[in-house]
Amino acid sequence: MKLYHGTNYSSAINICSNGIDLSCSKPYLDFGPGFYATPSYHRAAELAVKKTDKVNEQNRKRQKNYKYEEPYVVQFEYKPLPEAKLEQISFPHHGVEWGAFVLNNRLTPEILSQYDIENHNQDCRYDVCIGEIADGAIINSAFQVNNKILLPEDINFEAFLKDNKEPYGQQYSFHSKKSISCISGLSCDIIKNKRRYTK
Repeated sequence: MKLYHGTNYSSAINICSNGIDLSCSKPYLDFGPGFYATPSYHRAAELAVKKTDKVNEQNRKRQKNYKYEEPYVVQFEYKPLPEAKLEQISFPHHGVEWGAFVLNNRLTPEILSQYDIENHNQDCRYDVCIGEIADGAIINSAFQVNNKILLPEDINFEAFLKDNKEPYGQQYSFHSKKSISCISGLSCDIIKNKRRYTK
């Protein structure tokens, strides 16, 4: 399967030159800390433009003579190897099970412990996770739970769907060296027409 990861130029070059470094991941992502990709080039390009704009803005504030970066898409092949014996979880569609898993991955360790929540991947118990991409509503809900405005059981998972009920598309996340070993053919592609991928 061919997958795509949208990012900025320096990150793309580092990935293609040195490989995927899982320690670079941010915490509290949809499926836990890891390396994320999508089967949709268009979606990866949108994310690349968004991330690169953010990186350029941060660099502009930090230094006067900053180097402007361009958005890139990292392309690669993913083929699960039988000998890798990957632990995988998959969510084909939006739903309560998917929503709870995504929400839990965005909760603090304190909240997870307080409510004895074990259905998450913050400890990378799953090598690979597959499922829909969540929108900003879930981030807001996680914020309210983390700040004890809402209880986890009070969350309406239907709110995580887009208004027109259309999903954002699939994402694949990789959380272990075993899963990264199933990735090959890393290459970079500059996005030439940024306007096409700007919402």
